[in-house]
Amino acid sequence: MANDQTRKKHMTRLSKLVDLMIEPSARARGFVFSQLISQWQQIAGDMASWCQPVELKFNKSETNNGILKLAIASGRGPEANQQAEHIISRINATFGYAAVSKLSFIQSLQAKPLQPEPLEAEQRDSQAQLNQSIWTLDEKLQKVRSPALRTALRRLGTPCDDRGGSNRYPDE
Repeated sequence: MANDQTRKKHMTRLSKLVDLMIEPSARARGFVFSQLISQWQQIAGDMASWCQPVELKFNKSETNNGILKLAIASGRGPEANQQAEHIISRINATFGYAAVSKLSFIQSLQAKPLQPEPLEAEQRDSQAQLNQSIWTLDEKLQKVRSPALRTALRRLGTPCDDRGGSNRYPDE
């Protein structure tokens, strides 16, 4: 590893490394489309979660008034049609000229299921409550003289891990 000729003694910007990888694709697809993909989150805003650019076509020898094909999630067609003019104006404002004049939609994206993600604060609070209940249980079990009985009672009094799907204590 010390004699590895590919390693450099100084840091290199990530953009220089990434540009080398992206350049062939950007050259084949064109500058406008590569810029559109890289700035799509800012252009589309909330729509970017269910709408992505797929293809940008121009007439021969033109680089304006193109047709942008967007992949959208199933069921979002009416909303996409309603937002079409807004998207076109945002794209053209980003590039500073009329790069896109029409949108076409294909419903090919998978809709992401709505699942609330567990919050870290709630997890920390529940862990703190669990730790407190274990300490309280240990204090109560100090009076039990038999070590075997104390161990069995502690095991019975400790809440189960919920990963199995059933909760041993329904009122928690």
